[in-house]
Amino acid sequence: MRAAIGFCLSLGLAVWAPVVLASPIERGGPLLPVTPRPIVAEDQWNALVLKALAGDAKAATTVGRAYARGSDPDRDVPEAMRWFSRGVALGANEARRELGLLLLRGDGTPRDPEHAASLLRQAADAGDAEAQAALGVMYANGEGVPQDWPLAIDWSRKAAAQDNPWAEANLGLYLQTGRAGPPDLAQAAAWYRRAANQGFALAEARLGLLYEDGTGVRRNPAQAFSLYLSGALKNNPISERLLALAFRDGIGVPANQSEAIAWLKRSAELGDAESIYLLAEIYEQGSGVVQDKQAAWRYLLDAAERRHTLAAARVGLAYATGTLGPGADHDAAVHWLNRAVDQATNELASESEEAGSYRSHQLALARYRLGVLLLAGDGASRDVPRAVELFQYASDHDCALATNQLGQMYRTGIGVARDEAKAVSLFQAAANAGSGAAAFNLAEAYAVGEARPRSTAMALQWYRRSAALGYTDAWFALGRAYEEAIAVAQDDNEALTWYQLAGNNGSVAAQLRLGDVARLGELGQPRNDGVALRWYRMAAGRGNAVAEERIGDLYWNGSSATARDSTEAVRHYMIAAKRGVASAQRKVALAYANADGVAADDAKMLFWARQAAEKGDGEAAALLGYAIMIGVDGSYDYVEAATWLTLAVDSAHNGPWRDRAVEISRTVQGELTPAERAAYNARLAHRRTLLVGGQRADFADGSGREPSDKHFTEPDSALN
Repeated sequence: MRAAIGFCLSLGLAVWAPVVLASPIERGGPLLPVTPRPIVAEDQWNALVLKALAGDAKAATTVGRAYARGSDPDRDVPEAMRWFSRGVALGANEARRELGLLLLRGDGTPRDPEHAASLLRQAADAGDAEAQAALGVMYANGEGVPQDWPLAIDWSRKAAAQDNPWAEANLGLYLQTGRAGPPDLAQAAAWYRRAANQGFALAEARLGLLYEDGTGVRRNPAQAFSLYLSGALKNNPISERLLALAFRDGIGVPANQSEAIAWLKRSAELGDAESIYLLAEIYEQGSGVVQDKQAAWRYLLDAAERRHTLAAARVGLAYATGTLGPGADHDAAVHWLNRAVDQATNELASESEEAGSYRSHQLALARYRLGVLLLAGDGASRDVPRAVELFQYASDHDCALATNQLGQMYRTGIGVARDEAKAVSLFQAAANAGSGAAAFNLAEAYAVGEARPRSTAMALQWYRRSAALGYTDAWFALGRAYEEAIAVAQDDNEALTWYQLAGNNGSVAAQLRLGDVARLGELGQPRNDGVALRWYRMAAGRGNAVAEERIGDLYWNGSSATARDSTEAVRHYMIAAKRGVASAQRKVALAYANADGVAADDAKMLFWARQAAEKGDGEAAALLGYAIMIGVDGSYDYVEAATWLTLAVDSAHNGPWRDRAVEISRTVQGELTPAERAAYNARLAHRRTLLVGGQRADFADGSGREPSDKHFTEPDSALN
């Protein structure tokens, strides 16, 4: 795999890359012919209509063209179709061609490519050059007919033989891009020149590009500029855009940024999506204009709405990351990313994508981001198989983010067969391409033995590589390595340095550890509750429930930074409890039991004690069993009480809690009847199975280790 360029490594930077007008100059695909609006004097209009009504096929077609093109009379597509249909019924090939083109474009009427193909084929067989040129385009694009390049070229040659400039320009394109065999740039230039000599602006533009690059002709920037100018003066938007770029880059003319922007705006006003896109870049970067990101966003969205593929990709990425425009909107992101991917796929049928280009990387990134949304079911229904396809395509096109994501899927077996060796290979490729996340995953693989042989030294090497790439989890991992002497000598100062680097850059695990270090006076640091509170609040601000519990402990116990405030403590405990932290649920239960920080409430006490006990919290199990035994809920259910008290003995830490649970458990079991003892044994076995089967709560602090609260004083126990 080739090394992935940085566009695919940072979503934030990838949305607005610092590229000044760097979009490729598109040759565009083959274009359908457009016949001009007929000029009919006002005093002749009624006579023309009467002639058409009398059965004149040519008059009926002319009336239809007038309605189809608009101006005078006003544009009226249904009326145009009515007159074209009349012309077809009267046997006019021109009417067949015009109605076919209208149905093919779907301009003001639903598209019907199959009907269009039938009409155009009839006109083409009768020798109509424009119909022949149009049929060539349909075979090239596979619209209404199966895609067939030989037929596309054959029909284009027939029309070109009649000096049809659209066909000549399209035939030149086929020769240039190798659709008619090996690319023949000299012949392409010859066909472009034939059309250009008829004043055909599109051919002038394409011939100008050959003169600019010196391909198929001798390089002549002045001739290129002259051709662009000629087309621009005919109000051709592509020529206007190329003229703008000539002024920008000084091609055949002194560079002039203001002229470049003026011509781009003229082209944009005529609807050229590429010019609109280029204006978005100009205003985003402030290149020759006052920087205006709102204007940039409007231009970008306008280009996307005009089916500019790269613009659609960037709009989708902006909505996915919330870095531009109105902010994050995953529904909108899925819409635009889907559009970009679909358009890019269709474009690949007629022209290959330039490997390693900015456009290629942005489209790979769009596929990756769409895959992420589909994998999560965020903004669209979850679709794991399609996500895998998108990740694979993006990975094949040098997107290291996608390569790393594929590695994660092979590691976990989501969407693909689980394959640790494949996962490690993908992590290695993405890490070598500069992905810090992949380097971290590779380090973890060496640490746990997924990468063989298991090696803490290799893990440390990749943690260092990941850290050098700015991946915060690697900074935390290095801190842990120095604290716990994993493949390095133990070094408190080094550990603290890495933890602080990670914590200050948003690592919740590091923020929690630094809070503990300050609260407990570890790693050679003096105890400092104020510093601890600051770190815990940083972690809580990132939505971490364990940090909320830690803050609650500081308020419950009172400290140099906080006076004892059980109400505030319970408020923080409750946040953590509602997010499933078992120890916080137990502390809330005790607060309700003791009316400390909240009003006494036996029902709420039982609810929270049960929540914690079902996650394997021994102290909560003891509280729950005792409360049921004494009939707090009115049940006096000795079987249930004995079950929870025994579970408390199983899992509670040694100390007064466990000793009291042992004593009460024996007392309760001694009161059980034989039938109750059988029920107790069955219930106990079931509960133990649930706990062993994974019901015990995990503390998601990001460190992979259950945070200890043994250093904090518990709320007063109801068992005392």
